[in-house]
Amino acid sequence: MSIGPQTEAFEAQYRQIVEQVPAITYMAERGADGRWYYVSPQLTQILGFTPEEWMADPQLWRKQLHPDDLARVLTEEEQTLSKEGDLYRVEYRLRTADGRYVWIRDEATYVRRSEMGQLVMRGLLLDITERKQAEEELLRSEQRLQTTVNAAPIVLFALDRDGIFTFSAGKGLADLGLKPGEAVGKSVFDLYREAPEVLDHARRALAGEDFWAVDPVPPVGRIFETRWAATRDSAGNQIGVIGVATDVTERVRLQEQIRSMQQMEAIGRLAGGIAHDFNNLMSIVLGHVELLSAEGNLTERTQNGLAQVRRAAERATSLTQQLLAFSRKQVLQPKIVSLNEIVSDVQKMLSRVIGEDIELVSRLHPSLAPVKADPVQMQQVLMNLAVNARDAMPKGGVLLMETSNLRHGELPAQQYPSLLSCPCVALTVSDTGQGMTEETLEHVFEPFFTTKARGKGTGLGLATVYGIVTQSGGKISVSSVPGKGTTFRIYLPAEAASVEPSVEAPTEKVCGGKETILVVEDEPHLREIVRIFLEEFGYRVLEATDVNEALQLAKTRAHPIDLTLTDVIMPGMSGRQLAEEILSLRPGMKVVYMTGYTDDMVVQHKVLEPEVTLLQKPFDKIQLARKVRQVLDAE
Repeated sequence: MSIGPQTEAFEAQYRQIVEQVPAITYMAERGADGRWYYVSPQLTQILGFTPEEWMADPQLWRKQLHPDDLARVLTEEEQTLSKEGDLYRVEYRLRTADGRYVWIRDEATYVRRSEMGQLVMRGLLLDITERKQAEEELLRSEQRLQTTVNAAPIVLFALDRDGIFTFSAGKGLADLGLKPGEAVGKSVFDLYREAPEVLDHARRALAGEDFWAVDPVPPVGRIFETRWAATRDSAGNQIGVIGVATDVTERVRLQEQIRSMQQMEAIGRLAGGIAHDFNNLMSIVLGHVELLSAEGNLTERTQNGLAQVRRAAERATSLTQQLLAFSRKQVLQPKIVSLNEIVSDVQKMLSRVIGEDIELVSRLHPSLAPVKADPVQMQQVLMNLAVNARDAMPKGGVLLMETSNLRHGELPAQQYPSLLSCPCVALTVSDTGQGMTEETLEHVFEPFFTTKARGKGTGLGLATVYGIVTQSGGKISVSSVPGKGTTFRIYLPAEAASVEPSVEAPTEKVCGGKETILVVEDEPHLREIVRIFLEEFGYRVLEATDVNEALQLAKTRAHPIDLTLTDVIMPGMSGRQLAEEILSLRPGMKVVYMTGYTDDMVVQHKVLEPEVTLLQKPFDKIQLARKVRQVLDAE
């Protein structure tokens, strides 16, 4: 009985099934140079070779194998296949007939070939290029994500239900003193035992709450804004917490600075708002003190009382001026000056202020660039800093005043961006005193802040310095170490113009006259004081309570009016507008403006222009008479 035809039919059927599999079926000897006994037609579709080409050259597989994969593939084969039935699985790259590389998964079994009795490999070569490409893209995507997470200025973390970190990443970890993954396996309650707010928020999140929170972290001194969110499984059971934290330390500090600036600005607006009325009142008080003091036959008690009233009024006026200086609302008279000259002038006066036990040292740059500032106000800055230094050195020490030129880029951009476009002049005032803590430094320029005992200081000295420097277009910084002294650094834009020569104050006797002066002031008591002062100097005085009365006098009076002395701000019309109306009726008349308002207000009314004469309240009889005489005598 013959079985040949049946066998052939079976083999044909088997071959047909094999050749329908989307993979290369093969039978070959082991090793890189092994002979190939059979390769299915799918070889052509996947690699571009015919089975005949492949089997005719035992070296062809080795030639097409990627060089980087050869040693690994043969090692895997050697370690895996040793006896019949062993399974072999490896992935490698083969070059196709057109020169491309495709990824192949080689899965084979070690079997015995019946007709020869030798062990051979029978297996499948599957094209896994698409899968590999997808895996590589996924890996690249994961790497990009990991790179992004690690580079992002945030902290990503996850906790299990017991508060144990299961994940942590992000560049923000460095701000916490941690490396990526370092927190994993540790409890949040152990890691942040010194940060009670963090622990409280962690408990809330582990209890199922989702919320935003600001978490100060005391050990590292940073502040994080954190989104805490509970994680749940498909059944809704909480399994842990995830969170995203952002370092907002600088933002919080900036917000605090803005709030502080807003508070300072509010104080400035308050000071500017009360300045006019307060200066009017002080003018009245000082005026009456001056009038009463001129009376004869005053008792000693009366003279002492008037002196006390004068000192109190002058002190109150000084406090107002300091507030206005702090709020940058005072009237400055800037000119091109040399800080070297101002330092030298101030040092001549300091000996009686700072005491003999303090050594005064100056280091003045020989070629210091000029600056534009009010010289009187800059003297006030140095005096205030010197007094502050004196109080910080009760047992004596060294007070250093130093000037220097700074070129482009020598100031930190984040601190002084407005000064980096021009060269600057630096004025440094240092002492060897008690120094200040970080907490004190944060409030040092705030008005009314002082570390001195009650009655020993107003807390306006450094606030005044800050206001004058800022209003002059400069910046001021302070550094200090407790027990090692304090250094104030003032930076002002350098000027290309030459220093303006100083003008000596007139020393001649103040004269009066017989001219007619129209006084326009809506405050009756102040108007009375001004009238009395002017009449004592021989002038004829006309009084007007408002702009309408002033205009009526200008229109109807038959005799000349030589000068109008008018308040800047009045109901119905400004002093500048009133003066222009009167000048249209009486060309050639002189005008002096008086005001108790601050810089912003007088600027709006155009009375700070060079041709305008302004008398700042409060003023005394001599100041009034000198200003009036100067204007009347001017061409």
